[in-house]
This record gives sequence, structure tokens and C-alpha cells, in this order.
Amino acid sequence: MAYAEILRLSLRHAYFGSDVPPLVVTPTDAQGFGRAACLLRQRGAVVHVLVDEAEARPEAVQLTVAAQSGHVMQVTRGVVWGAAVPVTAPLEVAEVGLPEAAETTPAEPVRTLGAEICLLDIAVPPEGLRDLTLSLEAVESHWAYHLVGPRDLDGLEVIDSAGDMRFEDLGLRDLPDGRPARVIRTASPVAARARPGERFALQKSGAFGPETLVSVLPGAAPPFKPIPDPGAPVRLQSDIFVTLW
Repeated sequence: MAYAEILRLSLRHAYFGSDVPPLVVTPTDAQGFGRAACLLRQRGAVVHVLVDEAEARPEAVQLTVAAQSGHVMQVTRGVVWGAAVPVTAPLEVAEVGLPEAAETTPAEPVRTLGAEICLLDIAVPPEGLRDLTLSLEAVESHWAYHLVGPRDLDGLEVIDSAGDMRFEDLGLRDLPDGRPARVIRTASPVAARARPGERFALQKSGAFGPETLVSVLPGAAPPFKPIPDPGAPVRLQSDIFVTLW
């Protein structure tokens, strides 16, 4: 029995960069997949679909892409919690992703819901191998630094060494434990990354010029939460806590 490869699907996720994204691909209908004499093999970020050369190849292949953890769901732009997004891949396209219109981000994602991201309906050519890439984008969030500690919280400033990002001083806010925190937030959202490339620093104004307190502040990480702003488009925020001694 000989098999021919009819589909090669490459998986990309902006959050994980060049690393292999923690995604699992399976046939949507395992029994139908078997009846069509198809096999699926996943090796890291590449999925191979093969068919028995003695059988007629299918006109299309239906695959389910799932996350290995809820963490992946949180950082993926366009997911719908609890319902996989249908994605059609006609022959004329080389790359597909999740439609922007599908994006819904609840305040507290239910962790017990399924981790299915999308259902792929991929057209297969009548002969030869089809190469297709699934590219998933990462969510964007405003980085909100919550500065706490015994030091004076006045005169603090977050700066971008590259000079591209502006920051908003939201003033003092009380934390749930009652401690005051100076909150400084990015004016624009930043795309989530497993290893953020941003290099923000914390300074404090003084009589002889600004003093650098933290040369490189920590980057954002899940969970992300909506910024309360009734009637406005959904904006996400990542809370980052920094203690100053």
C-alpha cells in the first residue's frame, strides 16, 4: 500500500514567533477521514495529509485546530470561546487566518470550554501537493504598570528607549488589598509576544535630572482583561505589578 501526500499545512502563531506553536491538528470527522483512506501526521509546526494512491483523493479535507492550553486561546486574536471558527481555504490562497469579525473576548474566559480554535475546510487539488499556511495573530493589549512600595510614588515616568510609545499617567489607584499604586499605561496597544521586544524603563524626576529606577521593566503576559469603557470598542489591558523599595 502506497500513500501520496496531498496537503502540507504549516502552522504559524505571531505570539510564539519562530517557535513551534502549541497547536494540535486532527481530522474533524475521524471516521470519514479513515473511509477516504487518508492519514494525518503532525511533526511540530507542519501537518501532512496523505491518501492511499489506490483510492480517489478527496476534493476537500476538514481539519480541527485546537490549542493545547487555555493560555494559547487567550493570546490568539479572533477566537470565539467555546465555538471553533469556520475557515475556508479555496485553492487560490496560500495562507489563511481567523476573520477579524469573529473576535469576542469575554471578561473572564470560561476555562472549561473546549480549546478548539478553528475548523479548516481545505480544498485539495486534483493532483499534486498543496502547501498551505495557517497564520494566527496575537491579541493586542495596553500595558498598565502598577507601581507600589514604600517609595514616594510621585514624579514617576515610564519611557520607551526607542521613543515610539507614549504613556498615560492614570494617577493613584487602590489595589484590592488597600495599597495605593501609581498606574502608568501605554497610550497604544502592544501585540502580545512570548518574548516581548519592548524595552521600557522607569524613571523618577529629581533636582539633578531624572533617575533611572528600573532600566528594563517586565513585559506583559496573560491574562488580559477588557478596559471598562461602556459604549467604546473593546480594548484589552495587561496589569504588570512592580514593587519599588
